[in-house]
Amino acid sequence: MNRRDFVSLLLAAAPASCVGTTGGDLLELRAFAAGPADAAAPLGFRSSLGYRIELTEARLFVGGIYLNRSRTTSVAADTSCTLAGTYVAEILGGREIDLLSADPQPFPNPGYATTEHALTGEVWLTQGDVNQAGSRTVVLRVAGTAERDGRHLPFEAKLSIGQNRAVPPTDAALPGQHPICKQRIVSPIAVDLRPAPGRDLLLRIDPRAMFGNVDFATLAESDGTFRFADRAGVDQASDNLYAGMRRSIGVYSLSWLEGK
Repeated sequence: MNRRDFVSLLLAAAPASCVGTTGGDLLELRAFAAGPADAAAPLGFRSSLGYRIELTEARLFVGGIYLNRSRTTSVAADTSCTLAGTYVAEILGGREIDLLSADPQPFPNPGYATTEHALTGEVWLTQGDVNQAGSRTVVLRVAGTAERDGRHLPFEAKLSIGQNRAVPPTDAALPGQHPICKQRIVSPIAVDLRPAPGRDLLLRIDPRAMFGNVDFATLAESDGTFRFADRAGVDQASDNLYAGMRRSIGVYSLSWLEGK
């Protein structure tokens, strides 16, 4: 979706009383992203499977943020990836976020918003068109060590979302049954936000929640490093890290930047 298309969706979403001749209720919105408030390098924690994990690198590419006026269903449901009449705000011009830093990192360009109340958010994990079939962008880049029962496992992951994540249709007559955009949009993220002049949006991303069900023992070792596969169905750890990156609860939170 380009900026002109989104402004059209904003106007469709806003009631007539909000779009006057002065355009006062359509405003620019700056946005920032960061790791959790207690982020540190390295970041140590224990997973639900009993692994002691230390992250020495954790980076996520965020291509866009959207706020919605409705409580949308998950994009895994049978709906379009873009829903006219629901958007309240948009941030485009993505960037890679250092998740081991608690400092707000600015998106390169301001977005647009109306002054309507938002109930849910979306995080888009893509560079460029969300519908493009292929993509070489590394969306999640992590490295570190995991330890359990005296076994020390150095690991790294570079996950992308392209043809490697395409879900084949269950019906040959419906080739577009599972569009790739469904894999790239994390939604719904619960919010309670109303854009206003002077407010800056903050997206926090906690990499620890991505590792909840990751069993490192299922990874294959190569040259002393255990590497996550960048495709589905190879091992439990790779599938669950990818699923964790796309969790709408516990990983992503949206709020106003403190003091705004």
